[in-house]
This record gives sequence, structure tokens and C-alpha cells, in this order.
Amino acid sequence: MLLTGTKDLSVQSHRGVILSEAKNPSVSHDPARTQHARVRDRFTRTADQFSRFALSTRSKEAEHLAALVSPRGTELALDLACGPGTFANAFAPRTRFLFGFDLTPAMLDRARSSAAAASLANVAFACADACRLPLPDASLDLAICGYSIHHMLDPARGLSELARVLRPGGRLALVDLIVPAGASSDAHNRIERARDASHATTLTVPEFSALVEAAGLRLFALEITDRLRQFDDWMQIAGHASGSPDYLATRRLMEDSLPSDSAGFRPRLVPDPSGSAPLLEFTQTSLFLFAEKP
Repeated sequence: MLLTGTKDLSVQSHRGVILSEAKNPSVSHDPARTQHARVRDRFTRTADQFSRFALSTRSKEAEHLAALVSPRGTELALDLACGPGTFANAFAPRTRFLFGFDLTPAMLDRARSSAAAASLANVAFACADACRLPLPDASLDLAICGYSIHHMLDPARGLSELARVLRPGGRLALVDLIVPAGASSDAHNRIERARDASHATTLTVPEFSALVEAAGLRLFALEITDRLRQFDDWMQIAGHASGSPDYLATRRLMEDSLPSDSAGFRPRLVPDPSGSAPLLEFTQTSLFLFAEKP
């Protein structure tokens, strides 16, 4: 059954899981409420451009993650911070039923549209806070989390919630940005936050590993990948036109890191075929992480 409203998961059963009422995720202490507002603002303003990027460029990563996990087709699954449905579209055909949760109604609308276009009938979407999931303990077999941990003020709590809702033997499949080994986390996050006010913290591999294990999960596989990005395209996806104040501030920080690559983006200037100012390219590093609940 494909559901259509952001309150569709309130006090009802879906394939054997009784869901509690999905609370308003903005009702929280001030820092969390402020961060939720930042996330909603960013992904509402950029819903169209971000959805185009995520459903095209990241769909290959979603398929890769699903292939590595190899679900048996019997799993009850969660896609946390589902966005426009990139990872849901890859995992739903491989699982029995999949819940997609996100903070931003505009993203949920696009997730429902992309699921409908793919004729997925075993998915349901709702607005929910990653730190207060409307799911009972030990209710799911698989949790997927794609590119959302870096938006969390308290990633430890988010990962603990994912661990809570997994059954013994349940698996976590996560992909997110990381600060490459040897780079300065401060310099890296300064650039990310200049581009996107909803960015909280990009973690390192050791930090991710420690948080996953502290949540009570057994880490069993890691994979690190790189993607070449065009600076102008990256900024456009975040809603910043060339020459805007945020564009100029972020570009200045990225170019300042060129001599030593202090931020770990490996930036470089390349000639523009049109003969105008040089183009700026850089590399984003991602971590594919897999863990199991003992």
C-alpha cells in the first residue's frame, strides 16, 4: 500500500509493525528545533535541484549499497532521512516492506512521486525525527541511512535509535560523507557549513566506527569511495548562484585550502573551455559502512 500523507503512519499496523504516533519532530529542545528548521529550510528551498541530483547521481550508489547488502526479500526495512526516495527505490524491490522517514515534507512528496513512478507498493513515508523514531524496539530487520548523519547535531543518538529499532541479527547499511584521513576536520567542516547552514559535522572513519560500536552494533565492513565534483554544480544544488555571497565565501575557503589541501577536498583549478575564469573541481569522499546488531 502506497500512503500519501505525512501522518499516514500514526497508530496503525504495517506488515506486522505497530507504529506509535509520529510526533512533530520540531518539538524538542532549542538546538534540535533550530537544526530541524535549518534542514527543512534548505531542503524545501532546493527540493527540485537536490531531487534531480539525488535521484540521478546517487542512484548508482544506492544500487551499489543494496547489492552489497543483498537483502533476502523478507526484511522489514527503514530508510532514514529518505529524501526524494533514492535509497528507498533501490531497496524496496529487494525487501518485504520499507518505511521512509524524513524531516522535510517537500522531500516526502518527491519520495512518494518517485515510488509511484516505479510502481512500488510496499513502501510508506512519514515525517519523523531521527532521534525519536515512531517505531517499537527490535521491530526491523534492516536500517538504511544515506547521507544524513552529517546533518545531525547528535549523531550518537541517531545511531542509537537505529540500533534500538533493529532486531538481533538486524543490519545497518549506511553511506555518508567523511573527512579523509590526514585532513583537518575543522577546515573541512568550515567549508561545508559555509555552503550549507544545515550541515552539522562531517565525521572521520574512526569517529563513525566508534559511534556505531557505542550504539551496540558490530561493525563488519567498510568501503571508501571518491567522487569528482564541480564546485559550481555543488553550489547550485545547495541553492547558491555563482557570485552570490555564500558562493563567494565558500569558494574563498576552498581556494585557500589549495596549497596544503588542509580540508581534504583535493581541490584544483582547471581551464574553462569558454575562456572565462578557471573552473574549480574537488573530490568528495564517502564511506559505505555495514554493521549488525548482535
